[in-house]
Amino acid sequence: MSEMKKFNELYLKMAGLERRVSKLEYGQQELNNVVDPQGWIGEAFEHLTEDMDNRFADVEQRLDELNGKIDIILQHLTGMSNNNKE
Repeated sequence: MSEMKKFNELYLKMAGLERRVSKLEYGQQELNNVVDPQGWIGEAFEHLTEDMDNRFADVEQRLDELNGKIDIILQHLTGMSNNNKE
């Protein structure tokens, strides 16, 4: 009878562990769905990176245009061009 009692205790412990593991697995799935459902956070960062790259390229283009305009103004004021520098 003692072996049957040990068996029942082990069986109950095993059943309890199975329930706990199931709860943990379900909880992990829920966290995954809350933290990054359908991978939308990663996708959002990709879009953000793409947008920032486009904005930086636009700013660089505008700076190049401004530098060109400043060069023309300086040439006009000084009468010197890049070819006439002595």
